[in-house]
Amino acid sequence: LKRPLIFFDLETTGVDVSTDRIVEIACIKIDVDGTKTEKHSLINPTIPIPKEASDVHGITDDKVKDKPRFIELSKSLYAFFYGCDIAGFNSDNFDIPLLDQEFSRCNIIFGDWELNTVDVYRIEKLLRPSKLSDVYKRYTGKDLEDAHSALADVNATLEILFHQYDGKEEITPEQMEDFYRLKKRYDLCNKLYLDEN
Repeated sequence: LKRPLIFFDLETTGVDVSTDRIVEIACIKIDVDGTKTEKHSLINPTIPIPKEASDVHGITDDKVKDKPRFIELSKSLYAFFYGCDIAGFNSDNFDIPLLDQEFSRCNIIFGDWELNTVDVYRIEKLLRPSKLSDVYKRYTGKDLEDAHSALADVNATLEILFHQYDGKEEITPEQMEDFYRLKKRYDLCNKLYLDEN
C-alpha cells in the first residue's frame, strides 16, 4: 500500500442515497505498515428508522435514540478517512454516495483529496460474470450450447436452480422468493411493494 486503505460499511434507514441516513458505520483502516485500526459507531439518524430497514439490520429507533448524530461525528470521521483510499462491497453505488451526502449535510466536502475506490462487488462481477452462460459453466462445468436460444436458456436456468438447491430439503417457489426478495412485491414489474400502509 502507498497510503492507508479503509474498508467500510453502512447500515441505513433505507436505500435512497439522497434522503436516507446512516444508523451504523464500521471501518477497518489498514495502514501502509499493515497495522489495522477499527472504528465503529451506531448513529442517531434524526429520522425514524422504517420497520423494513430494521428488519434487515436489527437497528431500531430505540437502539439509537441516545447515540450521537452524524454531525457530531463528522469532523472525527472526516479526519479518519482523510488521505486514505476507500473500499467496500457495492460501495461505489451506495455506501460512498450516501456517506458523501451525510458529509455534505454537515458542510464538509468528502473526498477532496486524490483517492482510489475499491468496490469488491464490482471486482467479483468481473471475476465471476453473471451472464447465464457463465453461471451455467460455474455450476455444471459445461459450456452452454446454443446460448441465447430460448429453449437452451430456459433449460440452463432450470439446471442452475437444481444445482443451487441440490441436497436441500424441498423448498417451494414462495420460500425461494422470500429468500432473495427483501420486500413483498405488489406488481410483477417490481415497481411497487407492500408495506404496513
